[in-house]
Amino acid sequence: MKLVDRYIVRQLAYPFLFFLFVFGGILWLNQALRIVDIVIENGQPGMVFVELSIYLLPRVLESVFAVAAFAASLFLTNRLYAESEYAALTAAGITPVQFTRPFMIFGVILFAMVLALTNFITPISNNEFEKRQYEIRQEYLSQLIKVGEFIMPKKGVTFYFGNLQDDGLLEDILIREIKDNNKQIVHTAPTGRLITNAEDTKLVLINGTLQQYNTETQLLNVVQFDSFSYDLTQFSKDIGPRRSSSKTTITPRLPWSISKAENADKPKAIEAQSRVVKSLFSLLMPILGAAILFSGSFSRTGFYYRIVFAVILLIGLNAMRGATQSFVLKSPSMGFMLYAPVAISLVITLILIFITVKGWNGSTLTKILSKRHVSA
Repeated sequence: MKLVDRYIVRQLAYPFLFFLFVFGGILWLNQALRIVDIVIENGQPGMVFVELSIYLLPRVLESVFAVAAFAASLFLTNRLYAESEYAALTAAGITPVQFTRPFMIFGVILFAMVLALTNFITPISNNEFEKRQYEIRQEYLSQLIKVGEFIMPKKGVTFYFGNLQDDGLLEDILIREIKDNNKQIVHTAPTGRLITNAEDTKLVLINGTLQQYNTETQLLNVVQFDSFSYDLTQFSKDIGPRRSSSKTTITPRLPWSISKAENADKPKAIEAQSRVVKSLFSLLMPILGAAILFSGSFSRTGFYYRIVFAVILLIGLNAMRGATQSFVLKSPSMGFMLYAPVAISLVITLILIFITVKGWNGSTLTKILSKRHVSA
């Protein structure tokens, strides 16, 4: 790698990391709200939030790599113009094609990183993320044993625990049940313990009272007991067995050919090829961002319109990528359409590089068209 190439690649890395942090942070905050709900709803400690957030990072990073690379390319190219570095390097004999080389190198580096993320790291982290969520939802006891709070695990049932000692002894226990519109049952006990075995979990109340009140007859029955076993298994969440999906499976374990895959496996094949499309996007975005600004003549007022065009183009290409994936899901025989946004990006990039090399602009193109019209 030449000195100029190393310099530009190094200068690209700093704004790329900045935009990766900014865009990734925005997307992560949006996703983290769901994690907060899971943690709070299931009464989990703060470290569970940190754990789930780490599992979420690869998914967030792969989603913003291409956008961050595109933004970094625009930022650096604009700076090279503004600080006359582009003019100085051009005067030193650097051609427009040579200028695109460090952006290509940077794109290849990102391509390798996104390829590893989308095909291996993200599916593994997604699997761990869903596995941990499944385990949390099964830990129903952590939702019941909350000291100093009134907990309603289901409609008509309320729990309250005054204290939990280090040895597991529960104190000041209250359980209120509404069986129907006319009957209420209240269990109270000064102490109790959880008894868990392979089949079920019970709360054993010690030296307590059972009060049953019928609102229709207005009769109150009170029973004192030395010990009373209350079944807690009824509050376990029946969420069924956890099933793996294409999002949690590494690419080598997914079918590749969309046309040859079974109907049930076609979405998996589409997912596998979509990962490659996302990697190719990261390869092209730095080159495309630079080509947009390099393609026009120098402007003293800046490159506002070209930057706006670049942003609109990026939004359009990303929207097209999502649209083609939805289209192929409905029409698997058109699997090649997944690569349409990449092909369009490549064509636009080559056209812009060609315009940069030839030095074409709007007036030159008008003159060429007018000459052809006169000759005709």
